[in-house]
Amino acid sequence: QNPSQNISLCTIVYNKINTLAMTTSSVLQKACKFGSKPDASTFPELLTVVTWLRIIIGAIYGVSLGIRNENRGLVGATLGLNVIAFAPMLYFNGYLMAYVDSYKNLRFVGVVNGLAIMLLIWITFFTYAHSEEEMSMQKVLSDAMISSSEATESSTEGATVGTDEF
Repeated sequence: QNPSQNISLCTIVYNKINTLAMTTSSVLQKACKFGSKPDASTFPELLTVVTWLRIIIGAIYGVSLGIRNENRGLVGATLGLNVIAFAPMLYFNGYLMAYVDSYKNLRFVGVVNGLAIMLLIWITFFTYAHSEEEMSMQKVLSDAMISSSEATESSTEGATVGTDEF
């Protein structure tokens, strides 16, 4: 390679990074502009913004459930699903005043992603906070498996070989 190829490659990489930074900045400006009334042609990145918003809400709610040591699974998951699904709707309907019908799937895009990260973080915090119970459950399960395998071995030792006749 000659030095001019290295310089042109560095220039291309620099321009790509600069373009990405400018694009991110313009997306954030569009996402924060009150009453901008975006549609699919003026702000196509809104789907990505809402997905990331739901992931962030899910992560924060999962940490909240984990720190509060919430152990009512159905209640926590249901409330989390509602917050993840409907809080961003207030954002794009009330704050941005977006034309929702121009987007393909704006109402529920990213809900599963947000719910998954919420559950992952909640389970991680809960497991970390209850390591003693987890260890005792692991011991009970391993003891049950050992006794089950011993019972199976002892019952097959005295068994006779039968025929396949009916």
